[in-house]
Amino acid sequence: MRRQNADLKSAVTRLSTEVTTGLVADPGKHLSGDLSGLAGVDSALARLAGYQRAASDAAFFSGAMQSALGAVQDITTDLVPSLLMVTSTGNTQSVMTVAREGRQAFDTVVGLYNTRLGDRALFAGDQTATTPLIPPAQLLAQMETAIAGALTVQDVEAALDAWLAAPTGFAATAYQGGGALAPVPVGPGEVAQIDITATDPAIRETLKGLGMIALLDRGLFTGDPAAQAAMVRRSGEVLAAGQNSRALLAGRLGTVEGQVEGARTRNTAEQSALQIARTGLLSVDPYDAAARLQEAQGQLEMLYTLTARLSRLSLVDFLR
Repeated sequence: MRRQNADLKSAVTRLSTEVTTGLVADPGKHLSGDLSGLAGVDSALARLAGYQRAASDAAFFSGAMQSALGAVQDITTDLVPSLLMVTSTGNTQSVMTVAREGRQAFDTVVGLYNTRLGDRALFAGDQTATTPLIPPAQLLAQMETAIAGALTVQDVEAALDAWLAAPTGFAATAYQGGGALAPVPVGPGEVAQIDITATDPAIRETLKGLGMIALLDRGLFTGDPAAQAAMVRRSGEVLAAGQNSRALLAGRLGTVEGQVEGARTRNTAEQSALQIARTGLLSVDPYDAAARLQEAQGQLEMLYTLTARLSRLSLVDFLR
């Protein structure tokens, strides 16, 4: 009776699980020992789960980068009209006022390019633990060193162009990140490449345009109002010309975002199909399972009733 009690309790537990989940409790027995199909489905689901995690991470990362690029575009778009308007007045005080605005914009933009998502820097390439750009004040100090001896606005711009392009210049002394991130597998046979770093030409051109106006706030061309006005004008022209490059950079990143989102959608659809296939392999007939559960429960109750009656038997009652 103890053995029968244990067997019936086990059956009730198993059948309760099957009725609740709609899946067999013992896949091996249900599939007559042939688990190859189930193993294949589970393996495919595990791979897709890995792809989905990688794709979700890539979507989150690229989305944060897009937000930073959008903020930079907004700052430069708002600043350019002020630069052009001030230069038309020729007012020295207005020039220096906009120079201070340019310095603030430069600091903000460098901070945006140094944005971190958790413990990862967005624009540092494969060196995500490292802040990509040195602090704004140090970056401007390096620009001042690069333009030492420049006498005209044209000389300043040429010196900055040379410093930004030289392997021993900006990329070696101001940029602290690494090369592009490795391609991210986001689906079966599909990878996404997020290869934007703070050394991108559009980013360097933005730093040049903002740096030119910020250098005025650090004393460049002091005592030469004409040169200061010309510097403001040229800075505005550089930033205005860079709008298209910044838009193309954001568009390039947007293409990657679209690819990742498409991969996530395909992964989800394939996961759903595989889950349906898995359910088909392991599903039980709910009516049959419920009937067997009711039968097992009835047998267990009968066993309890019989056990209770037997426990009340005594030799005295038998002799009577």
